[in-house]
Amino acid sequence: MTTLTSLDWWALFPLLLFVIATIAVVAHVVIRRFLGHHASHSVSHAAPLMPTLGALFAFLSAFVIATEWTAQSSADSTVAHIASASARLAWASTAPGAETFKIQDALSADLSYTVTTGWTQLQSGDEVGLIETESYRNLQKTVRDSAYSPAVSTPASNELLAAVDDLGATRRDLANAAGRTLPTLLLAVLALSGIILTINAVILVVESPGRSSFVVLSVVVLVSFDLALLLVLAAPFRGTLQASRAPVESVVHEIDSGFFTR
Repeated sequence: MTTLTSLDWWALFPLLLFVIATIAVVAHVVIRRFLGHHASHSVSHAAPLMPTLGALFAFLSAFVIATEWTAQSSADSTVAHIASASARLAWASTAPGAETFKIQDALSADLSYTVTTGWTQLQSGDEVGLIETESYRNLQKTVRDSAYSPAVSTPASNELLAAVDDLGATRRDLANAAGRTLPTLLLAVLALSGIILTINAVILVVESPGRSSFVVLSVVVLVSFDLALLLVLAAPFRGTLQASRAPVESVVHEIDSGFFTR
């Protein structure tokens, strides 16, 4: 699954098109050889099944694609939440008595790790590696040491702790989003329904060469496109459509440029 979801759409669609087209060609050869003179009877059975099989495949693909699109949007929202929680922490670090520069340096280092090495870990499926890092541990320790300092007022201390806890929780949400993947069984059911639809279309036109083959071609392209779109959406941190790291990179730039200062 990881291999498929890591492919770009321009490689994924031709690959699936080749697979489904090969199945259609093999099905055509096998059907003509084994049905022989009974092909006309098979056509009469296949015709009523086309609307049912088409509706089943359309329902399954629409349901799964909508679910994966929701997951993709959720991953984008999680990245945006990390950026907003980081900005909140950066502003909280400007409270009187807080170690502003130490906190912001630790935050910048941790966010920079997240959008570089951490992003690579998410793409490879190593979600734990994003959480158990020295930069994250250092950030937590720096913020909590400052928050518990007698020089920091209680409201400022509470804001620092709330901000760093929010960032930590959202970071775990990001790791969970990267670890989520399309269930193999669900993909197999959708692929099977598409293959059955394709084979039924082949039976339908087995005795009608020429223009009728357009029916099979249309089904092959449709099934391949739906499966490709599904796999593109199945992994928010791999392949063509990935969650953008731009919001986090923007916060890093703001910290490094001194935007969050008293």
